[in-house]
Amino acid sequence: MSSRKHKLTQIFIDSVEPEDKRFIIWDTEIAAFGLRVMPTGVKSFIIRYRIGQGRLARERMVTLGKTTDLRCEAARSKAKDFRSEARIGLDPEAERRRDERGIMKVSALIELWGKEAAPFNRRTGAPRKPQRYNDDIRLLRVHVNPILGKMPITEVKKHDIVRLRDGIASGATAKKQKTKSRGIQEVKGGMGTARRTIAMLKSVFAYALDLELLEKNPCHGVRIPPGVQRERYLTQAEAQRLGEVLSSFEARGEAASAIRIIRLLSLTGARRGEIMELKWSEIDFERGFLRLDATKSGKSIRPISGAAQKLLSEAPRAHETWVFPDAKGTGPYQGLPKIWREVREAAGLEDFRMHDLRHSFASFGAANGLSLPIIGALLGHKNTSTTQRYAHLTDIAARQAANDVSDMVAAALGVSTG
Repeated sequence: MSSRKHKLTQIFIDSVEPEDKRFIIWDTEIAAFGLRVMPTGVKSFIIRYRIGQGRLARERMVTLGKTTDLRCEAARSKAKDFRSEARIGLDPEAERRRDERGIMKVSALIELWGKEAAPFNRRTGAPRKPQRYNDDIRLLRVHVNPILGKMPITEVKKHDIVRLRDGIASGATAKKQKTKSRGIQEVKGGMGTARRTIAMLKSVFAYALDLELLEKNPCHGVRIPPGVQRERYLTQAEAQRLGEVLSSFEARGEAASAIRIIRLLSLTGARRGEIMELKWSEIDFERGFLRLDATKSGKSIRPISGAAQKLLSEAPRAHETWVFPDAKGTGPYQGLPKIWREVREAAGLEDFRMHDLRHSFASFGAANGLSLPIIGALLGHKNTSTTQRYAHLTDIAARQAANDVSDMVAAALGVSTG
């Protein structure tokens, strides 16, 4: 996170524009008093202070408030109070947080986490894509709030998390709800949803630990059955059927963006969000790479084929940022799920998920003798263990190669292969 210095005044603060990454402007008058500016445009006053004196004094960085709620002079006065109390060994932020104990409800903690922590990767601090963390917040609101939302966070125990897990798994939080676009969204339960929700809630309570609102994470030790790793790949015949259906949709002039996205997913092995939210600035046409700013595993550079480059070069430049903009031009394309359901049904691939296109890309690569490291590089895996799930496919290719070589040698030696 970059930083710079400038005297903080209300006029200056109002004039500061957001950038692609968050940054801090430190005040030139009060040491360690600053303005944090997020890519979303949210501006907050912060103070960094040490509790006590000397090199071993513990350092904290605290958000004093957003600029929409706090004027500059009030924030400056607050910062002076923080530093004065910290100098004599008091921790004003810890005192404030302790006053909140037993008052904050689980639903309020989820909202606080959604604003302050969800936009950043907990491990690396890198910014996350808004669609990703908004999906996480939505998941928690839908499945956690109905069961635990009104409970004070200090009263949540392990058995409550077990109750939540079992409730989601049994479908207690499943429902149909209206969306802003006048459609109907089906919220599903099941153990897979329970697994994702508990994992996310564990991060929310970890954030509460960071703020000293809790002393223990109630999600620790809650058993979540491991998911069954699903293996589904396109056969050559299925890939041909899928191609024919896409061509028929294209000939009728239906959902050009969705058709192009599905083809790119098939040709690149990329994740759905990586193509749906692709920006023109992330495409290196000259060298044949995608230079993705934010993926599941951070920044990623992916080589792409000539066929994929051609699809991208033929895409209309309808928006200065997004390769596939939505109809209003306010963000990336959102109509893919509906079109994918229609395409999948027409191709007779009802059991085939969109993410299985990524697995199929890897399986075709393995069948053609690509090594696991190469497959991992094409998929953007940072951890080789992630690619290990395709090891059995490379084993099949290796066995076929062994048979081919053996047949050649046998023919030369006059040995029967029957």
